[in-house]
Amino acid sequence: MGGVHNLGGFKTVKWQAFHGSLARRLAIRTLMFALVISMLPLLQLVIDIDPAKPMFMSSNGCDTEVGYFDPDSVLGRVLKPIAPFVFPHLRSGMCQDNVNLTISVVRELMGKNLLNFGAKALCIGKGTASAVSALRDFGFSNVDEIHRHPFFMLKQKQVVCELDFDDNSFDFVMANDLSKVSVPAILVSEVERILKSGGTGAILVGSEGSNHDSLIRSATTVSSFLKRSNVIDVVSLGSFTLVAFMKKGNKLGSFEQYRLPTNCPSIKRNKPIMNKMEPLVDKMPKANGKRVTYLPNLVGVPSTGKLVYIDMGAKEAANFSNSNWFLPSYPINSKAFSVYIVDHDAFVLTSHVKCPGVTFIYHPALGGSVVKDKSNSVNVHDEEPLIDDEEFDFVVWFKETVEVADFVVLKMNMGKAEMKILSELFESGIICYVDELFLHFSDADRDDNGESHINLFQSLRSNGVFVHQWWGN
Repeated sequence: MGGVHNLGGFKTVKWQAFHGSLARRLAIRTLMFALVISMLPLLQLVIDIDPAKPMFMSSNGCDTEVGYFDPDSVLGRVLKPIAPFVFPHLRSGMCQDNVNLTISVVRELMGKNLLNFGAKALCIGKGTASAVSALRDFGFSNVDEIHRHPFFMLKQKQVVCELDFDDNSFDFVMANDLSKVSVPAILVSEVERILKSGGTGAILVGSEGSNHDSLIRSATTVSSFLKRSNVIDVVSLGSFTLVAFMKKGNKLGSFEQYRLPTNCPSIKRNKPIMNKMEPLVDKMPKANGKRVTYLPNLVGVPSTGKLVYIDMGAKEAANFSNSNWFLPSYPINSKAFSVYIVDHDAFVLTSHVKCPGVTFIYHPALGGSVVKDKSNSVNVHDEEPLIDDEEFDFVVWFKETVEVADFVVLKMNMGKAEMKILSELFESGIICYVDELFLHFSDADRDDNGESHINLFQSLRSNGVFVHQWWGN
């Protein structure tokens, strides 16, 4: 009996030891699991995991593997089964939904001519990688994303700060789910700040329905934070409402929204020397000719090439009957240029004063933009033919004239028509053939807010246009 009792006691001790070991193992594993979960926010900071960027990646931005970790590693084996629960927004199904949503946004905006493939785009928020991939597959070549930013970190509870981009950087900015942002006003303001004038912002707002009242609430949520933009489109897209807005340009125009050709010779040459130009001023300086930094003083101009000088609205600022009509103190003699005077007033032909090398270009469209003053008629070569308005396309003529030249100087007496022409030169890329530009505004010509034209000149110079303020002779 004693042996049997001892055997029973041994089995009891062995059973208790086995269960005690199992309990300890379960406790340790539970503790390790809890430790891994608690360390995830720290891992995010240490190894730069961005919860705004999907961890499931493939050609279309969505896959079934954890992209940041090797699945054969210890960390990969631990995170792979728990990632869908720890990061619910990383599921491939939701990723595909984000791709579809991005495509819907693009189709909506392009269908209303609010977006084009040449736009420089930025995606902000959850699912940026899949959104960028969708845009590129759709045909956009210049797309950026915010890999890590305070708007969507740590379950969207971090403090919001400025986006790390300069003002007027993008043509199109799309931000996902405004309701997940801790301070929506700052995000909308930042999107507006980095948009170029005329650029389009697209904000997705979570909504409970597609009825009229719901759309109005979503639009109001965004529009209440806008300062320099107008809401231009509000539409329901599934569980979201798309609120699109366009950033206003100033009254004098802004040229930062134009994307010039990669091979733009004048811009490529001028950009490195823009810092050597004379500063912009609000009032006419006392000695205009002495302070202008003429381009030929900074770069070489071929002595035997074809030089072209085009003066639009010249009769308002110069008198061709004397010798002071050309740019004062210009490094190149006026006789070296083929000169074209563009004006709307055929009365200048009646002077019949011989002026060799000067060609008059009749452009009636300028008639509504400048004040007629027949006391200062332009003396031109009377043998040049008057081009019929019905057969004349100024932009085509301008391109044919300047693209064969080796050096082009353009001076414009600015009005509404001239501003439109300048915009057309940018839109068509012909501005790439203009080496040096002079713009003249009358003293009384200011925008509705009474501000000077410095913003216009800054916009041109930021694009690499070697432009001067011209105050007249």
